[in-house]
Amino acid sequence: MIVAWRAREDVLRCLESLDADAGLSYEAIVVDDGSGDGTVEAVRARHPEHTVLAKTANEGLVAGRNAALALVRGRFVAMLDADTLVCPGALRTLVDELEAQPQVGLVAPKLVYPDGRLQLSCRRFPAPYLPFLRRGPYAWLDRDPRAHRRHLMIDDSHAVARPVVWVAGAAQVYRAELPSLISGYDTRISSYGGEDLDWCLRVWRAGLEVRYVPEARIVHVWQQVTHRKPYGQRSLRQLRDWLYLHWKHRALRHDPRLEAANA
Repeated sequence: MIVAWRAREDVLRCLESLDADAGLSYEAIVVDDGSGDGTVEAVRARHPEHTVLAKTANEGLVAGRNAALALVRGRFVAMLDADTLVCPGALRTLVDELEAQPQVGLVAPKLVYPDGRLQLSCRRFPAPYLPFLRRGPYAWLDRDPRAHRRHLMIDDSHAVARPVVWVAGAAQVYRAELPSLISGYDTRISSYGGEDLDWCLRVWRAGLEVRYVPEARIVHVWQQVTHRKPYGQRSLRQLRDWLYLHWKHRALRHDPRLEAANA
């Protein structure tokens, strides 16, 4: 499942990587979020075997993902960002992990940049004050605060499979029945951050586990959009989402299972 907005070439490259290296039978579902850039026509022309949902208006990532979930017919869902490239064997490895471990509700691969460098994608439970350390005068005093390093697991090994509190939403795989257990993506959250954290915390709340599986690799051509304007509209919306999520999931902060994953 791919939700895209004005990312025609990214979507086509992602689908080409799936055709070459998915390693299992699949149906791609592409939701075009009102791009108007020819994505719909290009995908239908080059990949007529896949499903394309053409939305007439841009409603954001969360609404796009919910629309895609309604079209799922397979046993497993691979939610991919448009700017990802699937490496050989990655999806097969992630599906095998789900089949072997029924207590696991969601798995995620190691994300890497196009040059092969590790892209930090698994996280600990974030401190509520973390955004304030990364913006404004605090960021001038300490550009690499310890709380931020801990949250991003910067000093941890990313070579070992393990439970984690949450993983970036660029590439996640879960069973198709998961949304029936935890509901769809929360529409109160913007597409500028927070939906990934919320989704993973609801997996934990349902009694399941989020697991990082580095044996599977997916390339992610990622560009940060909020750092350039730390107090712009997108950043302020992200902050609002952040505070909402901390309130929503406050009971999980001291959950013994998450404390173990947070170690």
